[in-house]
Amino acid sequence: MKILVTGGAGFLGINLIRYLLQKNYDIVSLDLAEFNYPEKEKINVIQGDIRNRNTVEKAISGVDAIVHSAMALPLYPKYEIISTGIEGTKILLEEAQRANVNRFVHISSTAVYGIPDHHPLYETDKLDGVGPYGKAKVEAEKICENFRKAGNCVPILRPKSFIGPERLGVFALLYDWAYTGHNFPM
Repeated sequence: MKILVTGGAGFLGINLIRYLLQKNYDIVSLDLAEFNYPEKEKINVIQGDIRNRNTVEKAISGVDAIVHSAMALPLYPKYEIISTGIEGTKILLEEAQRANVNRFVHISSTAVYGIPDHHPLYETDKLDGVGPYGKAKVEAEKICENFRKAGNCVPILRPKSFIGPERLGVFALLYDWAYTGHNFPM
């Protein structure tokens, strides 16, 4: 089975790719960022933009499933976030449908809930994304829902923040502290 991972050079992407390689899947990574990992020689790396239909068409060629985790980070300009999250997702879904890819897993975010007024949160709770990132994730989910209603298999996952080895910023420090058994406030 051949799987396309968008955002393959990101934290979730590289860890998913490593897992899938252990399970002997063939992998294609599509990301704007350069793929600078030892696994580079074991996969097909395409450095490109999910908003470019020709690039997406090339990346999707021959794949059986797609895990879509590419997204402009919240610190990017508003236009980049909106266009990547919404237009990029739409192009990927359209090209997947055109290529008869039967499974498309959309990685969303709990940012779709905005600032919650209750816990626990449920997948049926109101979607009220805050800022360009949260709003783009909500709109991308709506696009996925429309493709699902048309008979496509499009599960949506809403993970929280990820931590672990190679995570950037403060997460690296917190992970190292947890890994070495140091106490720290949360």
